[in-house]
Amino acid sequence: MSDPPAIDPPPNEARPASHPVASVHAHRWYHSWIWAIPMVTLLIGGWLAWDTLVRRGPLITISFQSAEGLQAGQSHVRHKDVDMGLVQRIALSKDLQRVMVSIRMERAAEPLLTDTAKFWVVKPRFFAGSISGLETLLSGGYIELLPGVPPGAPAHDFKGIEDPPVLQSDETGTPFLLHAPRIGSISLGSPVFYRDLEVGEVLGWDIADMADSITIHAFVRAPFDRYVHDGSLFWNASGASLQLGPKGVQLQLESLRALVLGGVAF
Repeated sequence: MSDPPAIDPPPNEARPASHPVASVHAHRWYHSWIWAIPMVTLLIGGWLAWDTLVRRGPLITISFQSAEGLQAGQSHVRHKDVDMGLVQRIALSKDLQRVMVSIRMERAAEPLLTDTAKFWVVKPRFFAGSISGLETLLSGGYIELLPGVPPGAPAHDFKGIEDPPVLQSDETGTPFLLHAPRIGSISLGSPVFYRDLEVGEVLGWDIADMADSITIHAFVRAPFDRYVHDGSLFWNASGASLQLGPKGVQLQLESLRALVLGGVAF
């Protein structure tokens, strides 16, 4: 049996066309931006680290009798209500007698860190006839910085004082030495009066002339210090005095503060 004859396609029928081939092009700019993101992040992180190192000031150490009111990482050092540093660490000294407070200061505070600078803990207290530090009941205690009188040598180790100084370094006036046989009721911070005006305060005292007398250190603020001369007289204005005269009994006192703390008048 023979094979059937082949049938040729009609001459007018077209042959099927081949399938189109798509060409793929990679977007190289997209990949380059992906690699740029971590590079930019690294640059920003490096700049922030450099800026932090530039702004960071010295590390100082202050010793106190106790760490009452202070907390590491929260308590600040202030000067005129401006933050100057942050407490980093609180530990006992090697002899276990004092508390060592490590503080990272701001760079702006570096010129103030001299051997004459004073530090103390601000907390609620009654001192020198006034109540201070009440704001720390809500915000917590902090360390106050009082720059010393220039010039001074740079220092990073300090011994804190327990009570704030009576005299601030930026006050103008004149200190005087008053010699008396006894201290009486005069105390640190006692007011100094001139014509019933409070013009100064007592800074302290010491024993002079082989314990025969007391030397009182008094400070009179300007411009009242110009009224003190060689013929001026100072007397104890503490307490109250009663006088009996034609007008009856008269009570005389300088002020309630002098009644509590004592006082000096001239």
